[in-house]
Amino acid sequence: MKKNILFTFLIFAFIALQNFCFAQNSREKPAIFTEKEIKNGVEIDEQSKFFAGDNPAFSSVEFDDSSWKNIKISSKKNYTKDQPYWIRYYFKIDSTMINESLCFDVKQVGASEIYLNGKKIETIGKIGDPKTRVFKIKNQVPQLFSLNNTDVNVLAIRFLPIVGGKKISINYSPVALDVELVSANEFLGENVKMMRGFNFVTMLICGVFSALGFIHLLLFLFYRKAIYNLYFSTYNLSIGLLSYMVLLFYQMTDPKSIEIYGFFSFLAILVFGASLTGFVNTLFGRSKIRLKIMLILAALLLILYYFSVKTAFGLLIFYIFFVWFESLYLIIRAMIRREKSAFIVGGGILTFFLIIILTIIANILDSLNIAMPTMFSGDEFGIFVLVLILVSFPISISAYLGWQFASTNLSLVKQLDEVNRLSDINLKQEQEKQQILQDQNDLLEKQVDERTFELQKEKQKTENLLLNILPHEVAEELKENGSSEAKYYDEVSVLFTDFVNFTQSSEKMGAEKMLVELNECFTAFDMIMEKHGLEKIKTIGDAYLAVCGLPMKNECHAYKTVLVALDIIHFIEERKKTNPDVLDIRIGINSGSLIAGIVGVKKFAYDIWGDTVNTAARMEQNSEKGKINISESTYQLVKEKIICEYRGKIHTKGKGEMDMYFAIETKKDL
Repeated sequence: MKKNILFTFLIFAFIALQNFCFAQNSREKPAIFTEKEIKNGVEIDEQSKFFAGDNPAFSSVEFDDSSWKNIKISSKKNYTKDQPYWIRYYFKIDSTMINESLCFDVKQVGASEIYLNGKKIETIGKIGDPKTRVFKIKNQVPQLFSLNNTDVNVLAIRFLPIVGGKKISINYSPVALDVELVSANEFLGENVKMMRGFNFVTMLICGVFSALGFIHLLLFLFYRKAIYNLYFSTYNLSIGLLSYMVLLFYQMTDPKSIEIYGFFSFLAILVFGASLTGFVNTLFGRSKIRLKIMLILAALLLILYYFSVKTAFGLLIFYIFFVWFESLYLIIRAMIRREKSAFIVGGGILTFFLIIILTIIANILDSLNIAMPTMFSGDEFGIFVLVLILVSFPISISAYLGWQFASTNLSLVKQLDEVNRLSDINLKQEQEKQQILQDQNDLLEKQVDERTFELQKEKQKTENLLLNILPHEVAEELKENGSSEAKYYDEVSVLFTDFVNFTQSSEKMGAEKMLVELNECFTAFDMIMEKHGLEKIKTIGDAYLAVCGLPMKNECHAYKTVLVALDIIHFIEERKKTNPDVLDIRIGINSGSLIAGIVGVKKFAYDIWGDTVNTAARMEQNSEKGKINISESTYQLVKEKIICEYRGKIHTKGKGEMDMYFAIETKKDL
């Protein structure tokens, strides 16, 4: 047992001695770089000569640096003071690389001057006093040089690091200084190719997701109830912002930019998580408390960023992981419950999570040196995985929105068919009612002929009846001239009302009870018309037709008509509180021009004609119970006084697509 321990100790001692003897770089033991190493890029990562101090003589080829320490130049632990440091490194090149264009690819946290064989070949940033110094992260376009022999070359670097006193809160680089010797042709060609591809991909991602974000933001603004459009909009905008920040980080040379880039990157990731949890909770969550907590946590992380950037970034990682697991839980639960949209939206999100998990597993296996199939390790496969991650979620949302739009259209088509069916039934019933009324009028005329001795009394009744069915001015003209000419009115508003499900309710309540109900409602409507100065035209079955702006012109005809409609809605709602059999009503209003007058010479009726009347009827047909549906022309006349809700363009029978609005209430300040 003791012999085994001694043998192990000797092996470790031999390895340590070997590293000590051969890892140190010196003039006598320079690094020798082959053609393959230089073309692929060879890092200056051996133990280099290092000195904390400043002297121009340190760049000289003949300078004796044997007393200097040997360190790894990349470690930040070696740079603790705000002062220049010198590094010297010895190397040889393969004979095949003589007179070939070479360059040093430098990445740093500070400013540096590069000397090769005593000659300054490049300055990255500016080393000076605190007021004049300039820090740069890298030499974006390295200085080219060539070597004409295979002798020992001396690389001397004067380096001024950024230490803690510079108040850069984000640790954006794990190393202080990274220097790589590379063939200029290989470096520039690879960089140009990579820059083009990288710029194209990042800007494509930024453009596509930003466009999606603005589109869904507009969808939300047009239909505020679909709050998931707002969350999906911020989700896409956050990805667009994050991809743009990646591009800026890749091109960044000034370390001062790290603070603002870091903040916007933090904000993009935070908004990504908040919008994802908002979207999933809106569709599948049953409790709003969890969503409020997650959004409050996001706001607290944003506030924490102001006080401690590192803590905020650390907690952000936990926040994003929690959002992912929460989303996964809600989606799987919704699928188990067989919710309609869960399989559409959830499929994309689960694909998103599955690809990320498989990518993490692949990276873990790769870090453990476990062999992976060649097709899973190429750049093309990585790009394919990235594309799948980015598009899986948006594609599923697009599919969900398409499904929702199709479902809404199908529902509207069914409702329109039902309206047409009810209209046919109502027309038949109206014809029957007109026949009954006609028979009653014939009987009344016969009784008048038989009672000639009551002519004066009946004449007064006729005159009263005339005033009841005709406007006063029209009645007077009719009495004086025996006829009345139809007139054109260019500014009026027409109101149609109709009871919802009247036929079914009639069968349920009975004819007598329904007629009593109609009489009471229409009597109340007549009082409302008289209150606001509207002219009742007629009732058609359970429909009620009135107009404002004739025969006397009224500048506020549209506003008065909407007030009448609001009073009717209020009357129906109050009546429901005491009478459960009250029918729901829908109302339509349109403004424009029409012709009004008396039809015929016997059994005449004062009526109105024109496209304005037809459009008002379409507004009523496309209204909803308890709602006032107004046309674009009416909306333009009342929008300053009435709060309206835009319904969008709705297909109307015989009219095509029409803008419609719901009149909600009068504005409080009027």
